[in-house]
Amino acid sequence: MTQPPFRFDLSGGRLCLDFANTVGGMRGVTPKERLAAYPDLVEFARQTGAVNEAQARHLLAEARRRPAEAERAFSDALTLRETLYRTFLARAERRAPAAEDVERLSTALGAALAHRRLERRGDAFALGWDADAGALDAPLWPVVLSAAELLTSDADADRVRVCGLYETHECSWLFVDETRAGTRRWCSMQDCGNKAKARRHHRRTREQRQA
Repeated sequence: MTQPPFRFDLSGGRLCLDFANTVGGMRGVTPKERLAAYPDLVEFARQTGAVNEAQARHLLAEARRRPAEAERAFSDALTLRETLYRTFLARAERRAPAAEDVERLSTALGAALAHRRLERRGDAFALGWDADAGALDAPLWPVVLSAAELLTSDADADRVRVCGLYETHECSWLFVDETRAGTRRWCSMQDCGNKAKARRHHRRTREQRQA
C-alpha cells in the first residue's frame, strides 16, 4: 500500500520559515530530517502552493528523466534552507546575520527574480513565475522571494522568534509572532506549548508536595 505523503507543519507564518523548519527537533542535537530527496522538496512546494499540482507532476517527471540535475537542485535546496535558518535565527536573537549568508541569499534572489513574469488575469495583471515547469529549482523561487520580503520588512522581521524549547535544546523552529502583544513563545501550542505547560504543571505539583 502506498504511504500518504508526509504532512508538513506550516506554523512558521511565512513560506521561508516553513522551509527552514523542514528539520524537526533540535538542529545539531536531535534533528528530524523531513527532506530526504528531491520528491520531498516537490511535495513541500505542492503543499505550500509554491507549485501547483500540474507543475509538481511535471517536476517529478523531469527529475526522473534528469536524476543528476535533480540531485544538484536538491543539494542546493538544503544549502539554501540552512542559510535561511542561520539568517533568521540571527534575527530572532537580535544579531546581525553573517555577511556570507546575506550574500548567498542575494545571489539566490537574483536567480529567482530572473523567472518573474507578468501574467494576464482577466482584465488585470499580476506577478507570476516562468511557466517553464522543467526548471528543477522552481520550488525554491517563491521561498527566496518570501525570505527577501521578510528581511526587508522591519516590522515583520522584528517579530521573528525561535521556539521557547530552543533554550532546552529540544526544538529549533522559527516563526513570526503575529500576536498583538508579541507574546507567542512556542512554534506550536499543540506540540511544544503543551509540552512546556505539562512540565510547569508537574514542577508546581512536585513543589507543592515538597512544601
